[in-house]
Amino acid sequence: MAFLLTKLLPLFIYPLGLSIGLNLLALLNRRRKWSPWCASSALVILILPAMPLVSDELVWSLEERSAALTPFPIPKADAVLVLGGGLKPNLSPRRGVEVGEAGDRLITGIRLMRQGKAAVLITSGAQINFNNNNPASPEAISAKILAIELGVPEYKILVNPKSRTTAEEAQAINKLGSKKNWRHLLLVTSAIHMPRALASFKKQFGKTSKIELIPISCDYQLASRKNEGTASFGGTLKKLLPDAEHLYISSNILKEYLGLFIYKLKGDA
Repeated sequence: MAFLLTKLLPLFIYPLGLSIGLNLLALLNRRRKWSPWCASSALVILILPAMPLVSDELVWSLEERSAALTPFPIPKADAVLVLGGGLKPNLSPRRGVEVGEAGDRLITGIRLMRQGKAAVLITSGAQINFNNNNPASPEAISAKILAIELGVPEYKILVNPKSRTTAEEAQAINKLGSKKNWRHLLLVTSAIHMPRALASFKKQFGKTSKIELIPISCDYQLASRKNEGTASFGGTLKKLLPDAEHLYISSNILKEYLGLFIYKLKGDA
């Protein structure tokens, strides 16, 4: 129940949930003097993050940090860890494991192995589903299946199938790395997720850990600012028009900032 609440309660803080809540408050108290202000605030909270101009700035606020963290050239390590996210389990009518948003994580991990950067691939992530008797395999298993299909030998893959959160992944991998006596670990995750993930892993590994974390960001939502091209009238106008896709993107960025804040409160980052 506690884990379920951690997933549900933040929904009321994200733009859509907060806007709905404020509108309901205004409707239920429409005779109050502050009701129009409440409704107006709800509209602003919904429109601003849906504007591409705003969502792009939010994305860059994390992705530019992540790009700066990723070393070039990428050094060799004992293993490459791919954090959970971006895969759809092999359940009918699918004919196999499918790649969704953030699926670049696994592709990047496999690419690093083929480049000789690591000899071991670690797939991570539980299957988070709140339905009873859900047949889906943990995401770490789905990632392993797909990695084998893409040519990675099974004996080179380790799985961490029980971690539901980034903090739990960090705890589990710290134990595994210590047991294997690893010294260098490539940490692969989405660029918007990297600041929170790296903070959590560094906290769990602690100052006494002998493992050096090497962050490898991928799944960039945007190209760098310098590769955006020159602004035009049409492009500028489009950036000011609210769009549901950009509301979703902004919500994901706010989720990362909120997650990092909560992790720091709990001592997980």
